[in-house]
Amino acid sequence: MPDGTGGAAPYLSVQGLGKRYGAAQVVREVGFEVAGGEFVCILGPSGCGKTTLLRLIAGFEQADAGTIRQAGAEVTGLPPERRDFGIVFQSYALFPNRDVAGNVAFGLESVGTPRAERTARVEALLALVGLSAHAGKYPSQLSGGQQQRVALARALALQPGLLLLDEPLSALDANVRAHLRDELRALQRRLGVTTLMVTHDQSEALSVADRIIVMNAGRIEQAGAPSELYQRPASLFVGRFLGELNAFPLEALEGSAARIAGARLLLADPPAQLPPDPRLCIRPAAVLVGAEAQGRENLLAMRVAGTSFLGDAVRLSLEGEGPKLLADVPFTRLGRIPALGEPMPAALPAAQLMVLPGGG
Repeated sequence: MPDGTGGAAPYLSVQGLGKRYGAAQVVREVGFEVAGGEFVCILGPSGCGKTTLLRLIAGFEQADAGTIRQAGAEVTGLPPERRDFGIVFQSYALFPNRDVAGNVAFGLESVGTPRAERTARVEALLALVGLSAHAGKYPSQLSGGQQQRVALARALALQPGLLLLDEPLSALDANVRAHLRDELRALQRRLGVTTLMVTHDQSEALSVADRIIVMNAGRIEQAGAPSELYQRPASLFVGRFLGELNAFPLEALEGSAARIAGARLLLADPPAQLPPDPRLCIRPAAVLVGAEAQGRENLLAMRVAGTSFLGDAVRLSLEGEGPKLLADVPFTRLGRIPALGEPMPAALPAAQLMVLPGGG
């Protein structure tokens, strides 16, 4: 399993972790490592086991199998209060009867931090998250984004070695979510705290993570850098979960060419042998259309069967010679919305074609 430790001892090491609820095996032999200061996202659909995995690492649930080591020490059987982490929940879980400063100070109070030190630490944290002017307000007086910042400051109050984030931005609207994920990443880099975040939002994971761990049905499907997983997914499931994907049943492999739906397409990197249920795949954004496609390899004669305006881009549904295709084209490159039925040549660059196992 790829990791981000670069050969150094990992800060967090999870090996062979398993968890069952009755007959349901929700975490299956999960293993991965996280380097100190790394930001790792656990990504997957609802019910894949990612939140259970986070709860096992926090000690809120006990594993049936496997080990968890943090900073070189095994913590598998320890209760949460004896583990070194801060956590932000999806609901933020703020105390409604405490003001902002009181929420942030809660953990410091619980460990007996002297008042002067506690006050200074709270003030520093509120300044860090941009809430100094709101110290005396209560959670009900704050926006969702402000509540998220309070929860983050509270999680960081005891200067934990590990920060756990359970869908921390999912309750926010799209614009606030995009802004706060950038703030979160900048803050994590500034503090250098090792961070593990659970999310089902692929754009969120791609934008903030040093590495992404994709889970499916309790198992890890693939782990790696965001660009690696997006450009070279290990399976159809990973490819589709990380974004739109054209996927065609591969009928035959003829040397360095693949045959699909009557079309013969050259491959830059043909596999030595075909995987189970092979699919030939390409991202819609990698498809060239119109003048850009002319004279290129794997040129197909197509026509426009549908259009969707996406703002910066136009999604074209193309049909004709060979397989049906989706192509995402920057609007500035097209300059207009093509008419239905309009001829639209399309080229599939050989370097962008991937052969993946199906089943996703």
